[in-house]
Amino acid sequence: MKKTLLTTVKTSTVLIGGALMAQAAWASGYHFGTQSVSSQATANSSAAEAADPSTVFYNPAGLTKLEGTQATINVNLVAPSVKYSGASAEYPAVPLSTTTTFPKQAVQGKTSGSIEPSGVTVVPHMYASHKLNDQISLGLGVYVPFGSGTEYDQDSVLRYNLNKLGLETMALQPTVAFKLNDHHSFAVGLVAQHTKAELRQFANFGPAVKRGLATNKAAVDAQAATALPQLATGIARVEDGIAKAIAANAPASVIDPLKAQLVTLKTQQATLVGTQQALNSQLANMPGVGNGAADGYAKVEGGDWGFGYNLAWLWDINDSARVGVNYRSKISHNLRGDAEWILNGDAFQNAALGSAIQQTIRDRGYKANEDASVKITTPESLSVHGMYKINPQWNVFGDVTWTRHSRFNKAELVYDNPKDVTDPTTGNATGTKSDRTILNPNWRNTYKVSLGASYQVSEPLQLRFGWAYDQSPVKSADYRMSTLPDANRMWFSVGGKYDINKNNSINVAYSYLNIQNSKANVNGWCGGNEVGAGSEACVSSRTNGSANFKSHAHILGVQYTYKF
Repeated sequence: MKKTLLTTVKTSTVLIGGALMAQAAWASGYHFGTQSVSSQATANSSAAEAADPSTVFYNPAGLTKLEGTQATINVNLVAPSVKYSGASAEYPAVPLSTTTTFPKQAVQGKTSGSIEPSGVTVVPHMYASHKLNDQISLGLGVYVPFGSGTEYDQDSVLRYNLNKLGLETMALQPTVAFKLNDHHSFAVGLVAQHTKAELRQFANFGPAVKRGLATNKAAVDAQAATALPQLATGIARVEDGIAKAIAANAPASVIDPLKAQLVTLKTQQATLVGTQQALNSQLANMPGVGNGAADGYAKVEGGDWGFGYNLAWLWDINDSARVGVNYRSKISHNLRGDAEWILNGDAFQNAALGSAIQQTIRDRGYKANEDASVKITTPESLSVHGMYKINPQWNVFGDVTWTRHSRFNKAELVYDNPKDVTDPTTGNATGTKSDRTILNPNWRNTYKVSLGASYQVSEPLQLRFGWAYDQSPVKSADYRMSTLPDANRMWFSVGGKYDINKNNSINVAYSYLNIQNSKANVNGWCGGNEVGAGSEACVSSRTNGSANFKSHAHILGVQYTYKF
């Protein structure tokens, strides 16, 4: 049987969306959102405070403000809620031949549900500081700068536009800070960042199977158009010969061979007609386009180390006012890993055709296992912040952070094996090949503004609180990813610090994140919205879909600091 493949799988991205896995992202883009409980309590507005070794992350020039040797351990408990509703998706019209087309069809499956990680996510951060002398201080941080994690049910209508996305990162930052004089300090640090990513992308191989059956049917129909009339003529002639032989009282030696010949001709006729009927039935009923009968999926995992740097400056204007600047560089990653193509739809289990269908798809580049890679760059950021001591009880804080999220404007997941794909200009299967999935989020640069304060209730007890507005890098619903449904958000934080004695202190914080309701218009056209119109050849099922999202999160933090 001749087998032809349309294809699928937009095994996309955020391998690309950043690099994937454990927790949902709770700052804009795929930033984790908080790296210290003392800062979380002020909605991350207190970078100029330099209250403990976590200043390594927020402004390492503040290390010069810390005496002796100190260490702090932070643990965040994150309880997210990300729900989608009103989802729908449509598979495009599928050309079965030069004259027939399978019409557009709705993808079947669940239209609502939750996509956040199950349970509570635990995220640790650790820092240490050491004052070498009056001019030089050292710091070390181990923290989670980025993170994202969402997963849809495998039968969601949005499964063909990425079904699972996870990003987890860990950064190691050694830093040295210099005190120039009583007013100015600066710091420089190296950031070594490990990123691990995982995604699952479903593929609709229904069109490939449909086209293979249609091609086979066309060949059988062409054969039948010639053979059936010839068989009918032959059968009539043999039947006439048998009748004449019987009328002439011919012996069995003459009649029996004619009867055997008649059986052979009728068997050939029945076989050819039966093959036509079977192909007609299979083409009409199995597998459907978008109903999951011929689904498969790619499971992709990868990881990489990348390196960047950190620069900071802190200025004590006077005894009451302090301002600072902190710059964190971009970090480039080339995530390399494995892609596993799993064919789990009912069509692949069919006793008569399953093995042949699987082999068709394997032969067109969708190997059971292959290498895959994607290049991504986590964005640089610039933070300007300040602190003002109103009186011995009250401090106020402010921070404005700019992040270059526009670095995530396009990403390509590259497979080791080229695959048969749809012609992006016509929608036809014409031998077009591609070795990559293309993502075009076209993110914009963003600002985050945060304000906070602390109130010293007594010598050991301090209360802290803050508010922040965090802008989303997503320009509109047309660029929002279903597995990263980012939107503008506000932080509301409260917390406190308690000094147990001169060497031991505890910080606690609670934050509520109110995330704006949003909508995503997703598509798998790799640069366009339909056939033509900027669409590129890529590995994708090319479905169009939409969904509404409602999200929020609770974050609880506990921090212990010890002064040696």
